[in-house]
Amino acid sequence: MAAATLSRRSFLRGTATAGSLGALGLLAACGNGGGGTPKIAAKATSFPTYYPSSYQDIVAAAKKESGHLTVYSNMDVVNWKPIIDGFKKLYPFVESVSTNNLDSSEVFERYYSESSAHKSPASFLVSGDPGNWVRFAEGGHAMDYKSPETGKLPDFANPKPGLYTFSADPILMAWNKSLLTGNQVPTGIGDLAKLVQKDPGTYKNKITTYDVPATSFGFAIDYTYTNDRPDGWKNLQVLLPFTRPESSSGPMVEKLQSGEYVAGYFLSSTVVLPAVEQSSAVLGWSYIDDGTPMFLRGMGIPKTAPDPATAKLMLDYILSKPGQQQVYNGGFTPYRPDVTSVPRTYQKIVNKVGKDNVLIIGYENPSKSTVDTFNKRWSGYQRG
Repeated sequence: MAAATLSRRSFLRGTATAGSLGALGLLAACGNGGGGTPKIAAKATSFPTYYPSSYQDIVAAAKKESGHLTVYSNMDVVNWKPIIDGFKKLYPFVESVSTNNLDSSEVFERYYSESSAHKSPASFLVSGDPGNWVRFAEGGHAMDYKSPETGKLPDFANPKPGLYTFSADPILMAWNKSLLTGNQVPTGIGDLAKLVQKDPGTYKNKITTYDVPATSFGFAIDYTYTNDRPDGWKNLQVLLPFTRPESSSGPMVEKLQSGEYVAGYFLSSTVVLPAVEQSSAVLGWSYIDDGTPMFLRGMGIPKTAPDPATAKLMLDYILSKPGQQQVYNGGFTPYRPDVTSVPRTYQKIVNKVGKDNVLIIGYENPSKSTVDTFNKRWSGYQRG
């Protein structure tokens, strides 16, 4: 890990605090030595040693753009707020950042529809749809920008030109604590399958997960799990007849809280954990002891971005140490190794469950026949 350097935010505040993002310092000359009005030197920008000297050109270019950044994402306003707040403090000339909360695939569908007519306002995309990210990058839609932060990050941070990882979020198990206690509480997928076989009455139609054929997010989780675990399909064959799938985590969590479901598996941490904090007496959660999937949420800059320099600044900020800390504050899991001050990071999860029990849901684009075959098998097991 490289030695710490001055953070850009700290430089803006005129402090000498160590950080990893770098420094945007405004260096002013002192007075003219004669007691008159001091002369202010031209503004200069300072960067960490691993940033190229040309990076100040990106900042200068961003200042000439619209002062606005349009983001298409599958994240809510509350998730974006700490990131945007930190970004605008760092770059106050960016007057506004607009975001939306689309379905993962809709991020791309809207962009493609608009860009085909040469009128997309989107300069930055964030989505949890691995297959669409592969098609986006390999189809030549992504700007091939090389962030200076990549050398500080794991390999999965930048798997393809123009494709970057926003966060690495764990996929969890959850249960209703008033309905499942003691040995009834599952610790993993295999354990839940054994509980179902031992006590089918407790779990029949009382378990939930993502509807795989209906959601690219759910497909990516189950596809990775069955590929990485030799007993994956065996466990799903037991569980799926007892499972009522949903198309999103929101209804799953609500029905777990109400008691309509007693347990759920392969649920998104970005929904489960905030719900647990709000009703800790009702919901329990855990990592999956026989294979915790880690979902890589992707981000990139489209070639048609109307504000490309501003988008580069946003991407680099998200990848930086202070940016990854704000990613956590927005409800996601940072993966930068030197982000250690927050309770949940990729490395801390690896340390807890073991490297062999972390299943990275990478950026894959299975063929249509592979997807159709997988979904048919999954649906057949679900019907029992």
